[in-house]
Amino acid sequence: RGRYPCGSASGNLKDTFVGARNGRYRLLKIVIENEQLVVGSSRQPVGSWEKDYDYFVLPLLEDKQPCYILYRLDSQNAQGYEWIFIAWSPDHSPVRQKMLYAATRATLKKEFGGGHIKDEVFGTVQDDVSLNGYKKYLISQSSPAPLTAAEEELRQIKINEVPTWP
Repeated sequence: RGRYPCGSASGNLKDTFVGARNGRYRLLKIVIENEQLVVGSSRQPVGSWEKDYDYFVLPLLEDKQPCYILYRLDSQNAQGYEWIFIAWSPDHSPVRQKMLYAATRATLKKEFGGGHIKDEVFGTVQDDVSLNGYKKYLISQSSPAPLTAAEEELRQIKINEVPTWP
């Protein structure tokens, strides 16, 4: 047995995931209790995903307690509804808690079904995972990656090249 819990999903959580994938929930807060991933809280949709977002997500974030939040968008892919996977790990939470959550992240995504997860957001402060923070994340994902030093040097050479004609 390892130092940290295996982080398996409880039977109740697996049943909840079935309902979630069918559109029953807008949000699931997943926590670790007694070495099991369990539903800490859930919400059903009220408005559009954007209207529900900050109203549902932000009150569930605790200053010293990591958690996962699965948040359902209104869009669907071939597998069903698309979800945002939020990994909340506040700076002031105990290191052991942070490690437990980091160690169970892949298990939770696998149990839920990775094909349903459209985006993953990691946050240590509420601004990281607010609706505005999520939108900033989307913009950063669509931007081109920064150039390496070698790529930047090559770009400058091309800019400064003088065309020569035979």
